[in-house]
Amino acid sequence: MWTGRLARPSLFFVLAVPVAGDYMGHMSANYGQFCPVAKASEIFATRWTPLIVRELIAGAHSFNDIHRGVPLISRAVLVARLRELENHGVIEHRPRADGKGHEYCLTPAGEGLRAVMAALGQWGMTYTHDRIKRSDLDPALLVWGLRRRVDVNALPDRRVVLRFEFSGVPASRTKFRIMWLILGRSSVDVCMKDPGFAVDLTLRGNIRDYVEVYLGQTKWSDAARAALQLDGDQKIARAFPVWMQLKR
Repeated sequence: MWTGRLARPSLFFVLAVPVAGDYMGHMSANYGQFCPVAKASEIFATRWTPLIVRELIAGAHSFNDIHRGVPLISRAVLVARLRELENHGVIEHRPRADGKGHEYCLTPAGEGLRAVMAALGQWGMTYTHDRIKRSDLDPALLVWGLRRRVDVNALPDRRVVLRFEFSGVPASRTKFRIMWLILGRSSVDVCMKDPGFAVDLTLRGNIRDYVEVYLGQTKWSDAARAALQLDGDQKIARAFPVWMQLKR
Protein backbone atom coordinates (compact mmCIF):
# COMPACT_ATOMS: atom_id res chain seq x y z
CA MET A 1 0.00 0.00 0.00
CA TRP A 2 1.19 3.50 -0.79
CA THR A 3 0.25 6.57 1.77
CA GLY A 4 2.38 10.39 -7.08
CA ARG A 5 7.77 10.43 -29.57
CA LEU A 6 10.28 8.07 -28.06
CA ALA A 7 13.04 10.55 -28.92
CA ARG A 8 11.27 13.45 -27.18
CA PRO A 9 9.17 12.26 -24.22
CA SER A 10 6.05 14.03 -22.98
CA LEU A 11 6.26 16.05 -19.79
CA PHE A 12 3.77 14.07 -17.70
CA PHE A 13 3.73 10.43 -18.71
CA VAL A 14 6.93 9.33 -20.41
CA LEU A 15 9.40 8.17 -17.78
CA ALA A 16 12.01 6.60 -19.96
CA VAL A 17 14.32 3.80 -18.83
CA PRO A 18 17.83 5.17 -18.08
CA VAL A 19 19.98 5.02 -21.18
CA ALA A 20 23.44 3.53 -21.34
CA GLY A 21 25.89 5.95 -19.85
CA ASP A 22 23.49 7.45 -17.31
CA TYR A 23 25.42 7.15 -14.08
CA MET A 24 25.15 7.89 -10.40
CA GLY A 25 27.73 10.59 -10.08
CA HIS A 26 27.49 14.30 -10.82
CA MET A 27 26.73 14.86 -14.50
CA SER A 28 28.99 17.31 -16.30
CA ALA A 29 26.72 20.15 -17.45
CA ASN A 30 28.97 23.18 -17.40
CA TYR A 31 28.11 25.32 -20.41
CA GLY A 32 30.94 27.77 -19.81
CA GLN A 33 28.68 30.81 -20.04
CA PHE A 34 27.62 33.49 -17.58
CA CYS A 35 24.13 33.56 -19.15
CA PRO A 36 21.51 32.98 -16.40
CA VAL A 37 19.72 30.43 -18.62
CA ALA A 38 22.95 28.45 -18.92
CA LYS A 39 23.67 28.60 -15.20
CA ALA A 40 20.10 27.59 -14.28
CA SER A 41 20.19 24.74 -16.82
CA GLU A 42 23.34 23.36 -15.22
CA ILE A 43 21.21 22.69 -12.13
CA PHE A 44 17.71 22.07 -13.46
CA ALA A 45 18.10 20.52 -16.91
CA THR A 46 19.98 17.32 -16.04
CA ARG A 47 18.25 14.00 -16.72
CA TRP A 48 15.38 13.23 -14.29
CA THR A 49 15.83 16.44 -12.29
CA PRO A 50 12.67 18.24 -13.55
CA LEU A 51 10.54 15.21 -12.63
CA ILE A 52 12.10 15.02 -9.17
CA VAL A 53 11.44 18.73 -8.63
CA ARG A 54 7.86 18.17 -9.88
CA GLU A 55 7.32 15.58 -7.15
CA LEU A 56 8.77 17.83 -4.45
CA ILE A 57 6.56 20.72 -5.53
CA ALA A 58 3.56 18.39 -5.55
CA GLY A 59 4.19 17.62 -1.87
CA ALA A 60 6.36 14.49 -1.83
CA HIS A 61 8.89 14.66 1.00
CA SER A 62 10.13 11.11 1.54
CA PHE A 63 12.52 9.24 -0.73
CA ASN A 64 9.93 6.53 -1.38
CA ASP A 65 7.17 8.98 -2.29
CA ILE A 66 9.47 10.79 -4.71
CA HIS A 67 10.42 7.43 -6.25
CA ARG A 68 6.76 6.44 -6.66
CA GLY A 69 6.20 9.54 -8.75
CA VAL A 70 9.26 8.77 -10.90
CA PRO A 71 9.20 4.95 -10.84
CA LEU A 72 11.61 4.22 -13.69
CA ILE A 73 14.56 6.07 -12.21
CA SER A 74 16.95 3.74 -10.40
CA ARG A 75 17.16 4.31 -6.68
CA ALA A 76 20.91 4.91 -6.97
CA VAL A 77 20.41 7.66 -9.56
CA LEU A 78 17.65 9.22 -7.44
CA VAL A 79 20.01 9.34 -4.47
CA ALA A 80 22.58 11.07 -6.66
CA ARG A 81 20.12 13.61 -8.06
CA LEU A 82 18.78 14.49 -4.62
CA ARG A 83 22.32 14.97 -3.38
CA GLU A 84 23.06 17.26 -6.33
CA LEU A 85 19.95 19.35 -5.65
CA GLU A 86 20.97 19.61 -2.02
CA ASN A 87 24.50 20.65 -2.97
CA HIS A 88 23.05 23.33 -5.25
CA GLY A 89 20.87 24.68 -2.45
CA VAL A 90 17.55 23.70 -4.09
CA ILE A 91 16.48 21.27 -1.37
CA GLU A 92 17.51 20.40 2.16
CA HIS A 93 17.40 17.17 4.10
CA ARG A 94 15.68 17.83 7.43
CA PRO A 95 14.77 15.64 10.42
CA ARG A 96 11.06 14.84 10.43
CA ALA A 97 8.93 16.66 13.00
CA ASP A 98 8.10 13.37 14.71
CA GLY A 99 11.81 12.53 15.00
CA LYS A 100 11.45 9.45 12.79
CA GLY A 101 13.90 9.76 9.93
CA HIS A 102 14.41 12.65 7.54
CA GLU A 103 12.52 14.34 4.73
CA TYR A 104 13.37 16.45 1.69
CA CYS A 105 12.11 20.04 1.62
CA LEU A 106 12.41 22.85 -0.89
CA THR A 107 14.61 25.80 0.05
CA PRO A 108 13.70 29.34 -1.09
CA ALA A 109 15.64 28.57 -4.27
CA GLY A 110 13.55 25.43 -4.74
CA GLU A 111 10.33 27.31 -4.10
CA GLY A 112 11.42 29.71 -6.82
CA LEU A 113 11.11 26.84 -9.31
CA ARG A 114 7.32 26.65 -8.86
CA ALA A 115 6.76 29.30 -11.53
CA VAL A 116 9.26 27.55 -13.81
CA MET A 117 7.45 24.22 -13.41
CA ALA A 118 4.05 25.81 -13.95
CA ALA A 119 5.26 27.43 -17.17
CA LEU A 120 6.93 24.23 -18.34
CA GLY A 121 3.80 22.24 -17.56
CA GLN A 122 1.61 24.68 -19.48
CA TRP A 123 3.97 24.53 -22.44
CA GLY A 124 3.81 20.74 -22.33
CA MET A 125 0.01 20.78 -22.18
CA THR A 126 -0.11 23.07 -25.20
CA TYR A 127 2.57 21.57 -27.44
CA THR A 128 3.28 17.94 -26.45
CA HIS A 129 -0.17 16.35 -26.31
CA ASP A 130 0.37 14.56 -29.64
CA ARG A 131 3.59 13.03 -28.33
CA ILE A 132 1.86 10.85 -25.72
CA LYS A 133 2.29 7.28 -26.95
CA ARG A 134 0.60 4.14 -25.71
CA SER A 135 3.84 3.11 -23.97
CA ASP A 136 3.62 6.32 -21.89
CA LEU A 137 0.25 5.43 -20.36
CA ASP A 138 1.23 4.33 -16.86
CA PRO A 139 -1.75 3.40 -14.64
CA ALA A 140 0.35 3.63 -11.48
CA LEU A 141 1.41 7.19 -12.26
CA LEU A 142 -2.20 8.09 -13.08
CA VAL A 143 -3.64 6.73 -9.83
CA TRP A 144 -0.77 8.23 -7.83
CA GLY A 145 -1.61 11.56 -9.46
CA LEU A 146 -5.29 11.18 -8.63
CA ARG A 147 -4.32 10.50 -5.01
CA ARG A 148 -2.65 13.90 -4.83
CA ARG A 149 -5.67 15.63 -6.33
CA VAL A 150 -8.20 14.37 -3.82
CA ASP A 151 -10.07 17.12 -1.98
CA VAL A 152 -10.16 15.42 1.41
CA ASN A 153 -12.48 18.08 2.81
CA ALA A 154 -15.15 16.99 0.33
CA LEU A 155 -14.99 13.31 1.34
CA PRO A 156 -17.67 11.65 3.47
CA ASP A 157 -16.86 10.78 7.06
CA ARG A 158 -16.10 7.14 6.23
CA ARG A 159 -13.71 5.07 4.18
CA VAL A 160 -14.43 4.93 0.44
CA VAL A 161 -12.82 2.22 -1.71
CA LEU A 162 -12.42 2.69 -5.46
CA ARG A 163 -11.26 -0.09 -7.77
CA PHE A 164 -9.82 0.80 -11.19
CA GLU A 165 -9.77 -1.72 -14.02
CA PHE A 166 -7.89 -0.29 -17.00
CA SER A 167 -7.90 -1.62 -20.54
CA GLY A 168 -5.38 -0.66 -23.22
CA VAL A 169 -2.51 -0.79 -20.75
CA PRO A 170 1.01 -1.15 -22.28
CA ALA A 171 2.47 -4.64 -21.99
CA SER A 172 5.19 -3.34 -19.69
CA ARG A 173 2.60 -1.97 -17.21
CA THR A 174 0.03 -4.80 -17.06
CA LYS A 175 0.76 -5.51 -13.41
CA PHE A 176 -0.86 -2.12 -12.71
CA ARG A 177 -3.97 -2.84 -14.77
CA ILE A 178 -6.05 -3.20 -11.60
CA MET A 179 -5.47 -0.77 -8.75
CA TRP A 180 -7.29 0.54 -5.69
CA LEU A 181 -7.64 4.02 -4.25
CA ILE A 182 -8.71 4.16 -0.61
CA LEU A 183 -10.14 7.53 0.37
CA GLY A 184 -10.38 8.91 3.88
CA ARG A 185 -10.22 12.31 5.48
CA SER A 186 -7.10 11.35 7.43
CA SER A 187 -5.27 9.67 4.53
CA VAL A 188 -5.56 8.61 0.91
CA ASP A 189 -3.81 5.38 -0.03
CA VAL A 190 -2.97 3.63 -3.30
CA CYS A 191 -2.88 -0.17 -3.44
CA MET A 192 -1.62 -2.47 -6.15
CA LYS A 193 -3.05 -5.53 -4.37
CA ASP A 194 -6.58 -6.10 -3.10
CA PRO A 195 -6.69 -4.34 0.30
CA GLY A 196 -9.50 -6.61 1.44
CA PHE A 197 -12.15 -3.90 1.86
CA ALA A 198 -15.56 -3.88 0.25
CA VAL A 199 -15.44 -1.87 -2.98
CA ASP A 200 -17.80 1.11 -3.22
CA LEU A 201 -17.22 1.92 -6.88
CA THR A 202 -15.47 0.10 -9.74
CA LEU A 203 -14.23 2.27 -12.59
CA ARG A 204 -13.53 0.58 -15.93
CA GLY A 205 -12.25 1.99 -19.19
CA ASN A 206 -9.32 2.56 -21.48
CA ILE A 207 -6.28 4.05 -19.79
CA ARG A 208 -5.98 6.67 -22.55
CA ASP A 209 -9.48 7.99 -21.81
CA TYR A 210 -8.61 8.39 -18.13
CA VAL A 211 -5.35 10.16 -19.01
CA GLU A 212 -7.23 12.54 -21.32
CA VAL A 213 -9.53 13.45 -18.43
CA TYR A 214 -6.65 13.74 -15.97
CA LEU A 215 -4.83 16.16 -18.27
CA GLY A 216 -7.97 18.22 -18.82
CA GLN A 217 -8.10 17.40 -22.53
CA THR A 218 -11.53 15.78 -22.13
CA LYS A 219 -14.35 16.63 -19.76
CA TRP A 220 -15.22 13.97 -17.21
CA SER A 221 -18.90 14.10 -18.17
CA ASP A 222 -18.10 13.43 -21.85
CA ALA A 223 -15.75 10.54 -21.10
CA ALA A 224 -18.09 9.00 -18.51
CA ARG A 225 -21.00 9.13 -20.94
CA ALA A 226 -19.16 7.79 -23.98
CA ALA A 227 -16.25 5.60 -22.90
CA LEU A 228 -16.13 4.78 -19.18
CA GLN A 229 -18.10 2.33 -17.05
CA LEU A 230 -18.81 2.99 -13.38
CA ASP A 231 -20.38 0.20 -11.34
CA GLY A 232 -21.44 0.54 -7.73
CA ASP A 233 -22.64 3.37 -5.53
CA GLN A 234 -23.98 5.98 -7.96
CA LYS A 235 -23.83 8.72 -5.35
CA ILE A 236 -20.08 8.14 -5.15
CA ALA A 237 -19.91 7.98 -8.95
CA ARG A 238 -21.44 11.46 -9.14
CA ALA A 239 -19.08 12.78 -6.46
CA PHE A 240 -15.93 11.25 -7.97
CA PRO A 241 -15.05 14.11 -10.38
CA VAL A 242 -15.65 16.63 -7.59
CA TRP A 243 -13.39 14.78 -5.17
CA MET A 244 -10.69 14.42 -7.85
CA GLN A 245 -11.06 18.04 -9.01
CA LEU A 246 -11.49 16.99 -12.64
CA LYS A 247 -12.73 19.12 -15.49
CA ARG A 248 -16.48 18.42 -15.59
